[in-house]
Parts: sequence; structure tokens; C-alpha cells
Amino acid sequence: MARAQTTPKRPYAPRLPPVERREQLLDTALEIINADGVAAVSVDAVARLAGVTRPVVYGQFTDANHILRDLLEREGQRALAQLADVVPADLADADPVEVFTAVARGFFDAVLAHPARWRAILLPVDTSPAPVRKYKEAAEADLRTRLADTTRRFLRGRPGAETVDVDLLAHVLLTTLEDGGRLLLRDPATYPPQRLTDLARFLIETFLHRYPRTTR
Repeated sequence: MARAQTTPKRPYAPRLPPVERREQLLDTALEIINADGVAAVSVDAVARLAGVTRPVVYGQFTDANHILRDLLEREGQRALAQLADVVPADLADADPVEVFTAVARGFFDAVLAHPARWRAILLPVDTSPAPVRKYKEAAEADLRTRLADTTRRFLRGRPGAETVDVDLLAHVLLTTLEDGGRLLLRDPATYPPQRLTDLARFLIETFLHRYPRTTR
């Protein structure tokens, strides 16, 4: 009499402390985004790729949107840490062209060094679920506010600069960096960091040339 065939059980993933498990699941979600896009992230997909059961994922996150929000927050904090060293602590006597050029170069170098992180951050907002989209929009609004505050400081004392729409300028500058980052992710051979940085420097030099600082 033939012996009935049995389906081998899937090996269980090793037990991990909650903090390590959470990081593992976020790393898995990041891997999914880079392979198949943000829409592919689900509790099932994360559990399957991580080699755990759905209850293990639900023990850390309520749903896919929760996973994505926490992933963006983690990667955003790590991204800011990458850029922290290129911004001078004291901007009082800093050259705005050199500061913006350094920020641009630091940003593009960071994108090239950690493409998986930046793909998650720079994905077009309209492809994300509504809760994640709101989170990203709020984070970008905060960055624009910081950039606008820094720009106002640099424009202080420049004749005619008081008429500049600084908030809109900050939006344009941030969009330039983000679009450059997307180009770098899509085709680093055609759009290397130096090429993108040179354009960023040209834009800020051209703008400030119209509003030269008066000598005292």
C-alpha cells in the first residue's frame, strides 16, 4: 500500500526580540518596495518574504499603511543623519552658494550610497496610499519650511531681496533636489552626482547674482 505523501512544513523563522523583529520586517518592506513598488507592500507579502506568519507581522503593525509609515519615518531619520554633516552649524558667516552646493552634493552622494532608502523616500507621492501620502506631504512641508527659513537668513541685507517669494523659492529648490535624486536613481551613469551638483550650483549662483550683498 502506497504511503500518503505529506507536504513538508515551512521552516519557522528564528525567534527574535520585538525590536529586532520590527527592524527585520521594515527591512523586508523596503526590499519589496525596491523590487516591486510601494503598492506591493502588504502584510501577506512581508510575512512571506520574511519567512514568518501573519500574526508575527500583526504583532508589530496594524496593517500595510502602518508598515509604510514607520518605514518612511525610519528611513527619513537615517537620511537626515546622512546629510547632517554637510550643513554648517553656524550659518552667520557662511557663503550661501557653498552651503547649497555642499547640501546638493551631500544629498546626491547619499542617494547613490543608499539607493534602496532613497527610492522609498523619493517615490512619487501620488502612487502611495492616502495615509502614507499625507505623511510624506507633511515631511516635505517641514523641509520646505526649514529651507525657506535658511534662505531668508541668507537674503537678509541684500537690496531688492525683500520682494522674493521665499516660500515658493524653497519649493523650487527642494523640487530640484528631489527630481535630481530620481534621475540619479533611474540612470546614475547619465546623471551622476557631479552633473546634478553643478546644475544646483548654477541655479543658486544665478539667483544670488541678481541680489548681491552690499559691502559695509
